Amino acid sequence: MPNPKLQVYLMAFMVVVTLIILFWNKLRLDRFSIKEVARPEMVKEYKLLKRISGYYWLIFSCFGLMTIVYAGLPQFYYLFLPLDAFDLPVINTMGLLILGVSLVWIIIAQIQIDKELYRLSRNIEKLEAMEMVRFSERLLISGMFILFLGFSTTITNIMGIVLVLISGFIYLKQFSISRDLYI
Repeated sequence: MPNPKLQVYLMAFMVVVTLIILFWNKLRLDRFSIKEVARPEMVKEYKLLKRISGYYWLIFSCFGLMTIVYAGLPQFYYLFLPLDAFDLPVINTMGLLILGVSLVWIIIAQIQIDKELYRLSRNIEKLEAMEMVRFSERLLISGMFILFLGFSTTITNIMGIVLVLISGFIYLKQFSISRDLYI
């Protein structure tokens, strides 16, 4: 049975996180164009990271849908196969704390991306510039993974757990085989 306070909080949180991510995404597009990059291998690496971000947007959309159903249409929440044994105040509070950490993490990552892109936009052909952008975007993707973990902990259901496992697999596959071992 959905908790009314938790329903309101999760819906508000999802709206805030979506606006933060979209706001900085638009700001970043105004300051940086991939066409400025000269080396084809750097473009390939950057597009690979963009594709991973696309997967994360899809997973984020699924969690958004899950939140809308949980908050607005609770009679259909059974479709996500909820685990009622984990619907405890302690677990919900822990999930909300994880969500708060993820929000701070995402804001810091967005600020870092903007700072690096603004500072390095004139020297984007240098490998160091692309590595700093890649590192900053990896921070954002890590923050999104923590966000998924927080949502899955707060409203525990089978679909949320599967989405967290998929996002973890994508993250590990991309960054464990990456040549950026220092990150």
